[in-house]
This record gives sequence, structure tokens and C-alpha cells, in this order.
Amino acid sequence: MKLEKENNKNWMSILVLFLLAALASFVVAGCSGGGEEKTTGASEGGSPIAKQEQAQESRVKDVKDASQLYIDNCGACHGHDGSGTVGPSIKGTAFTVEQVKKQIETGTKSGQDVVMPGFKGGELSDGQINIIAGYVKDKLK
Repeated sequence: MKLEKENNKNWMSILVLFLLAALASFVVAGCSGGGEEKTTGASEGGSPIAKQEQAQESRVKDVKDASQLYIDNCGACHGHDGSGTVGPSIKGTAFTVEQVKKQIETGTKSGQDVVMPGFKGGELSDGQINIIAGYVKDKLK
């Protein structure tokens, strides 16, 4: 009986030592890092989620830039939200983007009086006119 208890103690001690050794090897292996970067399969430049967030930030910036162009060049007469002040409301206009663009380029006259100046070849580039026309049609609803 006494011999049986000693055998059980020996096996228990061996088992504990084995488990401690296994645990120590996992800890050492985990801390070493291997010196190599691990990849998750995402291509260079970030994960798909990071790329999507960057694209979203870019779109937000584009809308802010378009909004600022509109406010700087049109807001004084048409209001920041397009509801009109001195000039008419352009909010929810039935004009197409091309018609809005043409209006911005050529301006508006009432008889001989210039009601709205044309911006083509002046303060705005063709690209800026396109941006404002798209903003008026898409964002001022």
C-alpha cells in the first residue's frame, strides 16, 4: 500500500513537470516572435476595411470641398442650403446637371441687366464648375 502511494506521487510529479515544461516552451515560443512579420493575407496598403475607410474619408473630403466651392461662389445669393436669398432658390432644381453647368458658365440676364454673372473663364475652372453643378443637383435637394 505504501509503495502504491509512492508510485502515484512519482507519476503525479512527472506529470506536473511535463506540463510545466510544455507551458514554458509555449511561453518562450510565443515571446520570441520568430523575427518575421506575420501577414493576414491582405495586400499591401492595408486591409480591405482600411481601404474602404480611406475611400470614405476621401468622399467626405470631396463633398466638403464641393460644399465650400458652392458656398464661396454661390452661397451669398442662393443661400448656403440653396433656398435662396438675393437669388432664387435652387434647392431641388428640375434642371439637369448639364443645364446647371451651363447656367454657371454663362450666367443669367434679365434684359440688359446681369442677374447672375457667368463663371466660365473667370474665377472658376471647368473642373470647379462641374463640381458645383454636381453638388447643386445631388446635394441641394
